[in-house]
Amino acid sequence: MAESDAAKGAPKLNTKLLRGLAQHKLTDHYAILGIPITASGDLVRRKFLQLAKVLHPDIFGRTPAERDLGTQYLAKMINPAYQLLSNDRNRAEYLASLRLFAKLQRQKNLVPDVISPRAQQLQRIPHEFNYHKFIDQAAAEQYQSLDSILPATEELSELNLIFLLTQNDLSAINSRAATPAAKEHDSIGQTTIAQTGATPAKSAKSDDDVTVLQSPTTRLVQLAQLYVNKKQWADALKELRNAEKLEPEQATIHGLLGVVYMNQNNNVMAKASFQKAQRLNPREPNALKYLKQVEAALAAPPPKKGGGLFGFGKK
Repeated sequence: MAESDAAKGAPKLNTKLLRGLAQHKLTDHYAILGIPITASGDLVRRKFLQLAKVLHPDIFGRTPAERDLGTQYLAKMINPAYQLLSNDRNRAEYLASLRLFAKLQRQKNLVPDVISPRAQQLQRIPHEFNYHKFIDQAAAEQYQSLDSILPATEELSELNLIFLLTQNDLSAINSRAATPAAKEHDSIGQTTIAQTGATPAKSAKSDDDVTVLQSPTTRLVQLAQLYVNKKQWADALKELRNAEKLEPEQATIHGLLGVVYMNQNNNVMAKASFQKAQRLNPREPNALKYLKQVEAALAAPPPKKGGGLFGFGKK
């Protein structure tokens, strides 16, 4: 009886979100579940099962009021999000509505207003690798406590808003979300409740390749490519070395390493990287484009400091 009275006295659940997609009167079901917009149906189901356990009313150590709030979050936020996203057709229609929203917003040339540091950082460097990394981090905090649910959900929605407004080809999102990934990580986290002017050669892969859900290595390589385009060679080198640790035999990584070393005037390392890229893939674009140039630079005699009559020492 006492427990029933305590439950009746539980504070009324506030599920109103004010940031992210909610600013545009859109419900962000992905943010509620703490998963990226690129999530597959399988990830939707697995995350829902985990959250159902986290918010189960029989969790030991919670007060009756806390158990009641957890049940309300499950019933009023998580269950509706799961019901929509677990259905392939409904999920595709929902994504289509988000794509249309993003298209209309971009036409207005409005800069989205976000306040979380991670969303602001994603706004500065709107790369998919950063998006997934920040989603994972925010999702790990989301259900740590009942008090963290709404703030973390709003931050996740800000990240989704930036992602939607900065992707050049949102049509790829549908394909990624529908594709089961062999190594898809959960975004669940620890839930408890240049001198040479060298530029990378274009890849021979078709645009269709980007519709596949990206692996961590691919995201690192694409982030490195972003830094290369900005001529931030040290940052690019860091990401490529991280990618190399994951897949040391990927020709693309070594080809880009060659480009970075070349722009850092480290022709010895550039040559070694291009040669390895070519061993792994004889048609690797960057190796084909720059290896001979680097070899020629290394073979050229160093310039003489002086010598000869009146300093004219060249023959």
